[in-house]
Amino acid sequence: MKIAFITSEAYPYAKTGGLADVSFSLPRALHKRGHDVRIIMPRYYVVDKRRFKLTLIHAPLCVPLGFTEKWAAIYEAYDTVITYFIEHDNYFGRDSLYGYGDTPFEDNAERFAFFSRAIFPCLKAMEFEPDIIHCNDWQTGLVPVFRKTHYASDPSFTDTAVITTVHNVGYQGVFHRDNFIWTELGWDLCTAEGLEYFDQINYLKGGILFSDIVTTVSRKYAIEIQSEEYGYNLAPLFRKIKKRLYGISNGVDYGKWNPATDTLIPQQFTGDDLSGKGTCKAALQKRLGLPVNRKTPILAAISRLTHQKGMDLLAETVELLSADERFQFIILGSGEEWLIRKFEDLRSRFPAIFGIYWGYDESLAHLIEAGADIFIMPSRYEPCGLNQMYSMKYGTIPVVRATGGLDDTVIPWDPANGTGTGFKFTELSVRTLYGTIREVLRKYRNQKEWKTLQQNAMIFNRSWHDAAGEYEALYKLALKGV
Repeated sequence: MKIAFITSEAYPYAKTGGLADVSFSLPRALHKRGHDVRIIMPRYYVVDKRRFKLTLIHAPLCVPLGFTEKWAAIYEAYDTVITYFIEHDNYFGRDSLYGYGDTPFEDNAERFAFFSRAIFPCLKAMEFEPDIIHCNDWQTGLVPVFRKTHYASDPSFTDTAVITTVHNVGYQGVFHRDNFIWTELGWDLCTAEGLEYFDQINYLKGGILFSDIVTTVSRKYAIEIQSEEYGYNLAPLFRKIKKRLYGISNGVDYGKWNPATDTLIPQQFTGDDLSGKGTCKAALQKRLGLPVNRKTPILAAISRLTHQKGMDLLAETVELLSADERFQFIILGSGEEWLIRKFEDLRSRFPAIFGIYWGYDESLAHLIEAGADIFIMPSRYEPCGLNQMYSMKYGTIPVVRATGGLDDTVIPWDPANGTGTGFKFTELSVRTLYGTIREVLRKYRNQKEWKTLQQNAMIFNRSWHDAAGEYEALYKLALKGV
């Protein structure tokens, strides 16, 4: 199949979150399965032309927008798959992708209406007539709308199916209704049955309504977003389209995250020989300035410090645990200032227990996965999650809230049968998290049982090849309806 993969960011060119990693890994996995995949994304300033060896392949590109015309250029880069970059300095010639800090750019509605509209003349200029246009998140939400309206009778796209993947329904692209002018659509689509959303317009809603198939990044999350608690006011819409709503968990790049081959850890190891994990543990303790003791269990988290991730609950819980449990706690991340201050206070009071690194460091992330014993993810909601899968591969046992992809991928430990890969809890409270972690620490002291649990976890496998196969099946299903 010919697949146009539309995204607002992709590693290694531009990244703010997990979407960039998906936009790197999934197209390459589809390519390995024999498909012709082309990525299309904006050419931000961070996408350096020299560094990434971009080649200008088409200019000028005429893009209709707001009943006028804009002019752009197309650049190309090749790294296993072809990536096309839409260049327009006024829209994308900025130092960041969506805004500065927590403040979004005021013209994001116009910027991503332009990007969505530019997809079609770009594909025509490249003479690439896709079987599938695969869109991602609100930044591409108008692409399915334009496919079914402005380009409904265009022979280049009459046999093209459109899929939208919702990576996190908490981000929807909601703007003042005056921005509807950029779409050049009739006002009959700016209604409750169309893109209107509480007297505003919602780009993600448009993508959901006009796509042939909608996916999200785990089976459990596809169910959860149909409820008021998780649907962020779009739950009725998700229930309405549930027959074309699917959940596909993201995959893991085991070429990068595998303790048997990982070059970023001091000693590699496998499930059959876990001795290298002890070496990694000692190196981790030393790097974070903690007492080196292989018998002391290390609890760890790599996360954005936000309400969604449950980091407030975790901070309260580890503070309580420090009064009567022997452990160390390590966290790598960044986020909300009040949470950072909370953990900093804990480090100042218990310097032998708490090891903290603010920001992100790739080598430290690998060392944490390899050297920690227990990985904690108390998320209020988690569309997919990757760290629980990384952790299992490294024999670091996940403790997760049973939500979204965490619930899909972690199997509760059953000591009677020696089965399971981690621990789960449901009630979102300090009391429950405290009780769960204390129970896990008791299990840790039984090293024979713990080793079985580690080996179970390390067998878990969810590759991008697996995920690509599921997307391939949905692509075929979508094409049957075109």
